[in-house]
Order: sequence, then structure tokens, then C-alpha cells
Amino acid sequence: MKKISVLMMLLTLSISSAFAHALWIETASTGKKGQPQEVKVFFGEYEGREPDSAKKWFSNLKEFSLVLTAPDGRTKVLKATPDLLCYKTTFTPDQDGSYILSIVHEVKDIYENAKIEYYAFANVAVGNTPKVNAAFPANALFSFRPEQPVLKVGEAITHAIVYNKAPFATQKLSIVLPDNKKEEPKTDTKGKFVFKPAQSGNYFLEAFAEDKTPGKLGEKNYDKVWHVTTYFIAVN
Repeated sequence: MKKISVLMMLLTLSISSAFAHALWIETASTGKKGQPQEVKVFFGEYEGREPDSAKKWFSNLKEFSLVLTAPDGRTKVLKATPDLLCYKTTFTPDQDGSYILSIVHEVKDIYENAKIEYYAFANVAVGNTPKVNAAFPANALFSFRPEQPVLKVGEAITHAIVYNKAPFATQKLSIVLPDNKKEEPKTDTKGKFVFKPAQSGNYFLEAFAEDKTPGKLGEKNYDKVWHVTTYFIAVN
């Protein structure tokens, strides 16, 4: 019995460490027309404030595609260059409304018999009428969808999480607060939850889903797919 208990503990730790890492986007949640907006892409453990060195990103992570969706639905791939702990780029807004920054990335190597899919999102509101951009990336299987792109301290908004074109219902997610404390609310039956920040700063939201459908990636077989999605918002 002791051997079984130790084995189960090691297995749990192995699975936990496997999806503790995530890909995320950081940028200011508001921007101005005609002014460059800096965007950073990180990989690592946000909760521990431990982004990995950009030189050590595993597998094909460096080949991520950062897509900018403009308020009118036009898309553009932003070319990012490596820095010490992240990749950096800029874009210059040319219209009012909400811009979506998104990454959808399939890791080419199998880890712990699992294929890994990373999704990362952030919104940038420009102008005085910040509305949610309805032109959401078509290939976003797993995503956070806020009812508005800008949030102030003490203001509550509803987020919806969509997974495989359906509500991510009654599932736990993680929210890392500016003071590094962690909350783990659950979505309701419609895949929604209310987010009300009590302090200014950066907020990191993450959700995880496991698809136990086996498959083949290249020449390698996998038993399951791990989906990890993140959303970043800077609250003023």
C-alpha cells in the first residue's frame, strides 16, 4: 500500500509540473491611435514570477505566431524578437475600438504521453468607446472572452470561457493577483464567472482542460491532449 501511495504521489506531482508552465501575453490594456504599443510574450510559471529564459524555451515554442486582430476584423501577424526573458514587439493602433492579441500554438513534441496546446490572449482598448471585438480568432479552441476589454478597480465584469465551441461549464480556473495571491473560482453552468479586481495591477487568468482522446503527432503517438489558455489584463 505504501508503494502504491508513493507512486500516486509522484504521478500527481509529475502531472502538476507538466502543465504548471504556460504561455502568456503582457501589454497595457489601453492604447492610443498613432502611438506604438509594446507587447511582450512570456513562457514559464507566472504564479512564481518565474518566466523562462527566451533561449531555453522548449520544443518549437519560439515559432509561436502572435496575431493582432483589429476592431474591424483585419488580422496581422506581429514579428517578435527575443529578449532575456521574453519576446518583444510593437504595433501602432490606427482605429478606435478593441484589439485582440492572440497566440494559438501546438507543441510539436510529446510530453508525458500528452500533446500540448497553448493559447494566450490580451485585449487593448483604443478610444472612448471600448467594446469587445466580435471578430475573435477562428482557430481559438480554448479562450477567455470578457464582456468588455477594460476594467477598473472595484468594477465587476463577466468573463466567459469557451472550450471546443461550448461553454467551459463548472470548471475551476486560476487567477493570480498583483500581490501574487491566487484565487480559484469556478465557472457557472454557462461557462461564466464574475471578475471584480480589488486592487490595481496586472492580473493573470489561466484555465486547463484535458482531452483524453489518443492520437498521433508526426511519428509519435499520444494518449491525451493538454489545453492551457491564459488571459492577461492590466487594471488601473
